[in-house]
Amino acid sequence: MQEYKKLKDPSGDPVPQLIEGFLISMHENNNSKPMYGCTVTGKYWDFFVMEGRTYCISKSYDCTDKEDLLLIISILRKFKDILENTLLD
Repeated sequence: MQEYKKLKDPSGDPVPQLIEGFLISMHENNNSKPMYGCTVTGKYWDFFVMEGRTYCISKSYDCTDKEDLLLIISILRKFKDILENTLLD
């Protein structure tokens, strides 16, 4: 799951919106698998993992910074691996 907000004049906080989406999805799907997602606010990316009612938020990554951008790409590739090999079984 992901939530996006523009950097200038955003309306609403994307974090509670993402967590709300996680909770609804867990209820509707009725499984105990971890949930993964991110928020993007302008150029800043934050990654989330939620298991049960506990969640973790990464540091913010700035996609205009070369090192951060490479880390964002790495995280997205790892998520693809987790999705294909763990969550879809």
